[in-house]
Amino acid sequence: DVMRWLFLRQPPASNLNFGWGYGDEIKRGFLSTLWNTYSFFTTYANIDGWTPATASDNGNERLELDRWVLSELNRLVRGVTAALEGYDSMTAARQIEDFVEGLSNWYVRRSRRRFWKSESDADKHTAYATLYTCLETLNRLLAPMTPFLAEDVYQNLVRSWAPHAPESVHLTDWP
Repeated sequence: DVMRWLFLRQPPASNLNFGWGYGDEIKRGFLSTLWNTYSFFTTYANIDGWTPATASDNGNERLELDRWVLSELNRLVRGVTAALEGYDSMTAARQIEDFVEGLSNWYVRRSRRRFWKSESDADKHTAYATLYTCLETLNRLLAPMTPFLAEDVYQNLVRSWAPHAPESVHLTDWP
């Protein structure tokens, strides 16, 4: 998946420097940020016993930060869909990288206190539901580009909580 991402994010007309160093940059940068965000969510959701089944749609109770990240997610879905329909994997990959950076550095960092609260209130559940929505949708966007990583995340993020869900991320609908 590291090599796939390396090739997908490069302009096809330019030469690609190949080697362990470039693969490590992708792994330490984008993929580590994505994995750390996913790991943060699963760790705290498991500690608090949160599941998507217990989530309720508190659209009116969402903070501005929640609404912002969901808006960015919808923009990402439109952008990646348009880019991939135009056979422009570079634009799609870079849009995904930008979203993951924003999700990690803006949403998660500014919401940490919401996840760390000792009481389990509506605000905490809304934060979990928002981050779950972002990760689950992002995973479906990543599936054609990083199939093994997306499958691993899907099995833990979706199938562990919803055994009736499609057997694989590659059998789910495009967001």
